[in-house]
Amino acid sequence: MSVTYHHALAPGTRIESYEVNHVLGVGGFGVTYRAFDHTLQRQVAIKEYLPTGLAVRTPDGTTVGPKSDNDVENYEYGLKRFLDEARTLARFREPNIVRVIRYLEAHGTAYFIMDYEDGQPLSKRLKKAVTLSEDEILAIIVPIVRSLRAVHAQQFLHRDIKPANIYLRKDGSPVLLDFGSARQALGEQSRAMTGMVTPGYAPFEQYFTKGKQGPATDLYGIGATMYHCVTGVAPIAATERIAEIQDGESDPIGNLGTHVEKNYSPSFLRAMMWLLEPNAKHRPQTVNEALAALEHGGSDRAASTMTPPSEQTQSTAAATDFQETASIDELSDTGASWKADVLQTVEINLERHIGPLSKALVRKAAQKTANVEELTELLARFIPAERDKTVFLAKTQVIRDTQMPKDLRPPEAPQRRGPQRRAPVEQDRPPQPSVTLEERLLKAAEESLAVYVGPLAKVLVKRAARQTSDLDEFCQILAKELPDEQRRTAFCTALRRKALS
Repeated sequence: MSVTYHHALAPGTRIESYEVNHVLGVGGFGVTYRAFDHTLQRQVAIKEYLPTGLAVRTPDGTTVGPKSDNDVENYEYGLKRFLDEARTLARFREPNIVRVIRYLEAHGTAYFIMDYEDGQPLSKRLKKAVTLSEDEILAIIVPIVRSLRAVHAQQFLHRDIKPANIYLRKDGSPVLLDFGSARQALGEQSRAMTGMVTPGYAPFEQYFTKGKQGPATDLYGIGATMYHCVTGVAPIAATERIAEIQDGESDPIGNLGTHVEKNYSPSFLRAMMWLLEPNAKHRPQTVNEALAALEHGGSDRAASTMTPPSEQTQSTAAATDFQETASIDELSDTGASWKADVLQTVEINLERHIGPLSKALVRKAAQKTANVEELTELLARFIPAERDKTVFLAKTQVIRDTQMPKDLRPPEAPQRRGPQRRAPVEQDRPPQPSVTLEERLLKAAEESLAVYVGPLAKVLVKRAARQTSDLDEFCQILAKELPDEQRRTAFCTALRRKALS
């Protein structure tokens, strides 16, 4: 049974020489149609700019415009980016990238005119076949990656690689459709646009407006698509993977090889997992690096040169060790006497990012600092990735606030004699008891916090709820994630009002 799309152009609508036949696909950013070009007497595909969060179709059935005066600026911004994307795509003549024939503005909106490709999306094939063989996957993925080389050379990204956007022609050759650069740009500009990333296929950096994106962003989508072809399902969302890793758990997809290794070669699985690294710096940085791991005969060579993420981080840290150690040596000794369990906990957190160097660095830095905050700020210099620094500092914030005494400076009063009980470190600390905060308060906190930290709000709220059942303390823990004091106060005030309502 055919589906009726009430906000789409009606069959028979003319846009210059193009006559709309029917809808091919609908998304939050626009509608794609199959149409007939009366000038060249051939079938084409037309993509119409129609961001449903910002725009409406007027009663004439053709014209598109902003939903309200408040949406005009964002609507026009998105329209400009849509046309910029069309101009860029029109320059490409890659066999496995959708070809934009022309673009035009009419009826208050804009349109891409593209070659019509007869076939089916990879997502439809996977619904029937569930999984594909290694040879079948490489026959689809390698041509797509090769064509991405030209796209990346123009400083352009796809930003939405997934099975639904890879079309398989009748002859089996793949073509990459539906670039998402304009869509994501508008999503970053306007909160009215939601769903700008596809969970499972989007890397962690795409969830944040300030996330640094590059070729590695698209390569994650390639790896996620391969994963779907191997397992029959999309990978776990990148935000959930990061959350598990931050909580000291293993990567949820890290043990995939034990389940599928009989059907796929080790080099193939290594290449796929390399593309799926949560940290962008640990993925291939260029298409050429990815191709070396994917193409026939290149996988084993790439495996011999690929450095596991932990070793990459350690070697990078080692490269900066001399410079940073020298700067530490220039600092004056504080004479502080540290508790062994405090240093051990900091060392465990640091080791996850730089490896065995952590033990020596913690000892050296402890001689120059007097409390955990100073210590961790100094040690963070040795962590090469900015996001990893943030994770490390967040972990030690928890140490300062919940695991250790509030004042970690050496006490002036004499210590009690007798054996001291070792404070549990992060790895052997028992789970905190469940809290009694109402579910509606947790939900309200999550929604408010999500405005600033995105999907990680769910994890942060859950973590804070494990630490305390006191509303004021709960508010203060979460308020630290907000950028300024005014927002922190407003956040806590709103939650307290919610509790009283």
